[in-house]
Amino acid sequence: MVGPQVQRWGRHPRRRHYFVASTEPRSYPFGPTRPSATLMPTLRAGPSAIVVGATALICSLWISICAAAPEFIWQGIKIALAHPSWADFLAALLIGLILAFFIDPIMDRLRDLLRRQPRQDGRDGRRGALFTAFVSMAFALASVSLHDAMTEFVSAKDDPSGEVGLIAGILLTTAWAMVPFFIALAWQSANNRWLAPPFGVLAAASPCVAGWLFSWSLQSTILTLAPCLLILYFGYRRAVKTPSELALARCAPIVAAVAAGWLVSTWLVDFGLARFGAAFRLYSSVDFWIDARFYLGWTLGLFVAPRAAVDR
Repeated sequence: MVGPQVQRWGRHPRRRHYFVASTEPRSYPFGPTRPSATLMPTLRAGPSAIVVGATALICSLWISICAAAPEFIWQGIKIALAHPSWADFLAALLIGLILAFFIDPIMDRLRDLLRRQPRQDGRDGRRGALFTAFVSMAFALASVSLHDAMTEFVSAKDDPSGEVGLIAGILLTTAWAMVPFFIALAWQSANNRWLAPPFGVLAAASPCVAGWLFSWSLQSTILTLAPCLLILYFGYRRAVKTPSELALARCAPIVAAVAAGWLVSTWLVDFGLARFGAAFRLYSSVDFWIDARFYLGWTLGLFVAPRAAVDR
């Protein structure tokens, strides 16, 4: 009997590891049978596996930091606005001028030089001088102002040692970054039969772990767990059905939709409880906007994160 034809060891054109390509027919529930190439990474693919794993970690860290950033920035802005001064504004303006007219143009030219493919239309995409100066100054002033606000929040000038503000900043960032970090890892490992189960369990349990580590109340833990499980489930389905380098960006609308539905639903429940005179509330006004900023940062992080590493 002639068995399935097996191609000799070779290299896949898009993956830098060795594989075995099987041409044995496979049946599909909604179509005719057709041959397919089954990728089987081996131990000889060590460097490629390391690069893929490092890329997944960087993408997950990127998204998690973006999720924590809005709350971190908001707390810093409140501290900075408590005692503003003209000296701080003029210092921000001076640094903004340097960033806008020196640092930002150099970074733009470096990005153009390192770009792998030139623009198809032959243009370099440069704007006019007035527009470039205006946008660069606006972003420079915003970035410097936010930097000063966050620095003041972390340094805690009211504390002589400065340790209180630093510890508070680290704990705040870690608490809000933990859940998006593990969920992003679970999404990127969704098509790997060995990594999908453990990372899926870690992602599902991450809200409870964060609540235990950072002493959240039971109510806060449940209010974080419920929408994050929905986000994990729908994002996992998206990652499995359409695996691609843009899988994380395609999960951003899922986070936005689930978060919006969750926040609106809880607000309606609290509104109904208030109309009936009940003292219990799902969210306080402060906690509601904290979660809104968290989901906003999470959504933006998925949009701006680098391309994910997928197992094709």
